[in-house]
Amino acid sequence: MPFFMSKFSHLLDVSTDMTSIPDFIIDKINRAYQLHALEQHAEAMDLLNNTLATTSIKEPVLRAIVQLNIEADNFEPAIAGLEQLVLITSSPIVYVKNLYSLCYSCGQKDRAIRYLRSYVSDKPSDPQGLYNLADGIRRERHFEEALEQYRAAIECGFSDISLAKLKMADIQQQINRENEAIVILEEILNEEPTYLPALFNLASLYDEIADKQHACELYQKILAIQPDHALAMSRLATMSGNAIESERLILKIKSALSENEYTPEELESLYFALGKLNDDCKKYEQAAQYYVLGNELQIEKSLPYNPLEQEKLTQDICRTFDSQLVKSKDIDSGDAFSPIFICGMFRSGSTLVEQILSAHPEVESAGEIDFLKKAIEKFCPNFQKSINLNEESLISISQEYKSNVARYLSNPRFFTDKNPVNFTLVAIIKRMFPHAKFIFTQRERLDNCLSVYFQQLDNSLNYASNLVDLKHYYNEQMKLLNHWQSVLSNDDYLILNYESFVSNFDTELMNLLKFLDLQWSDSCLAFHEQKKRIKTASIWQVRQPMNTNSLLRWKNYEPYLKDLND
Repeated sequence: MPFFMSKFSHLLDVSTDMTSIPDFIIDKINRAYQLHALEQHAEAMDLLNNTLATTSIKEPVLRAIVQLNIEADNFEPAIAGLEQLVLITSSPIVYVKNLYSLCYSCGQKDRAIRYLRSYVSDKPSDPQGLYNLADGIRRERHFEEALEQYRAAIECGFSDISLAKLKMADIQQQINRENEAIVILEEILNEEPTYLPALFNLASLYDEIADKQHACELYQKILAIQPDHALAMSRLATMSGNAIESERLILKIKSALSENEYTPEELESLYFALGKLNDDCKKYEQAAQYYVLGNELQIEKSLPYNPLEQEKLTQDICRTFDSQLVKSKDIDSGDAFSPIFICGMFRSGSTLVEQILSAHPEVESAGEIDFLKKAIEKFCPNFQKSINLNEESLISISQEYKSNVARYLSNPRFFTDKNPVNFTLVAIIKRMFPHAKFIFTQRERLDNCLSVYFQQLDNSLNYASNLVDLKHYYNEQMKLLNHWQSVLSNDDYLILNYESFVSNFDTELMNLLKFLDLQWSDSCLAFHEQKKRIKTASIWQVRQPMNTNSLLRWKNYEPYLKDLND
């Protein structure tokens, strides 16, 4: 039987015993596919529906109806076909999962979850059904319920206990219960000592909480089991602290590259690792070559950066959110809720500021939480265009944000939110939380852009892999920063210049704490000694005492930076 390929090609991934299907049905289905290929979709559906009405062997016909309706973007008929498949088959769980996947892909998330819940309601002891439900609600961040469903799946005999526990450990990490995550991962490894996903996740967790010894031991254990493991080698590269160690890793990675075939994603991580290691060894020409190779692979999997679209976004924000609108009191200004939003371009010092403030006894770091973005998206799917939110919407968003923060944090006096998207939402934040404070981190263009270029970032950051695009994006960020300065009150924000901050740390720290109405605390000077978890690219840089090593780093790469110069 033919199978289509589309953005929904993951659906209906079930085996079909062709020998059990009569030839005349196969002929009808193949003819329907031919008609569909000729853009005669209505005729194809008529043929299949007539066949369905005249045969008792309905499953393969319904599958074809579902597939062709999906291919034609007729999702409701496809959903109806899947519902029929659930009713007529003795093992409907695969079609229930298809219903979930299709509804979720169409943006009908609540409906998608209802199908999973309905199946579990009918078959509460089906381990696969419980596991699928756990996956679905985990995706929606209902973490405590997801944990319960994973446990229930295991108790009912789910076949892959290690996989279920791996996802439970991931949830514990997401809700900042690192110790519980470690316990679960160690449980897995007690049963399966060579289970690489658990070894890698445990190593990564130790990496993030600055337990370098345990992290290195686990990465090395992974390489003892699988010597060509690209991610383990790449992570060791980020932790490398001296030239001798870096030289050894360079030889190991080069050898692995010559002896193995890697996926583009693995190659990308290894090229960035070699760039970093050569930089450690002051081999700047070689480092630049590997960074170029890594970024070229990133470009291949990213959508092209659109300068005009970025300019329009900046213009729309500046035009819409003028001083009068920003200062309008849509929500009761008597609310004392006063979060600290750290906003700035990637690699501009935002993680450093977060780490320093979280060392203060009255401040807790929430990291790059997405509570605000998720809450806004319920009212405006394109959160960056959330311009016309009314008072009722703003109240609902603010309440959801505060509720999630209360569950996530231990009720400190102040907390920091460092999600990068907040930079475009400053006006909305100010309207919801009149007492919010904004710290805008700023860094010299050449060093900032070069530092971004040297990082293996998510491919959604499609400006990050091309120096021309990086320069354009940086300039747009500066336009937006200038706009926020023009519409906010001086008491609302602080511009924190990275170069000045690392060069005059004590003075700048005093100014920062004064801006936030915080008393001086010597613990902020020892920020690098914290064992708090860090999940950004600056994971090991902010574990070092304050230094100026990153200043004027661009000079080492000056021959390659013509696209960043004016």
